[in-house]
Amino acid sequence: MSDDKKDFRNEPPPQYQPNQGNGYPPQYQPPQQYAPQYTDHPGFPAGGYSANTVVLAPGPMTMNDPPPPDYMNRAIFVTICCFWPTGIFAIMKASESRSAYARGDIQSARSNASSARQLTNISIMAGVASVLVSIIIVGVYLGLILRSYS
Repeated sequence: MSDDKKDFRNEPPPQYQPNQGNGYPPQYQPPQQYAPQYTDHPGFPAGGYSANTVVLAPGPMTMNDPPPPDYMNRAIFVTICCFWPTGIFAIMKASESRSAYARGDIQSARSNASSARQLTNISIMAGVASVLVSIIIVGVYLGLILRSYS
């Protein structure tokens, strides 16, 4: 049984083979006899395919316009003090306006800011109307109670 197994302890380690191309596959250059077939196809460079394509990321964006007001403070105020159903939607639109400006979409930021402003105005009007209706209802109720005592 010892004859079947080979003893590797006395053999030197295998030679180091450096990686050619730093992990990239070798560049393929087609033989010259096949090069003309690449030139008659649009999108292929003349002389064959080359793997040396450099892609650059876009540079940093500079925004010359100041950010549109997002009305977040106003939206939080009307949610707490005036009319919460539309106030919640105003907070959502104000948040969308901030994130749209952060990603560089000025048009969406302005649109969402405008929606947030409209929703806060609606909340203020609904809050004022509900306070007025409440005062009228309490006044009528007190008037009926005082009239019943007389």
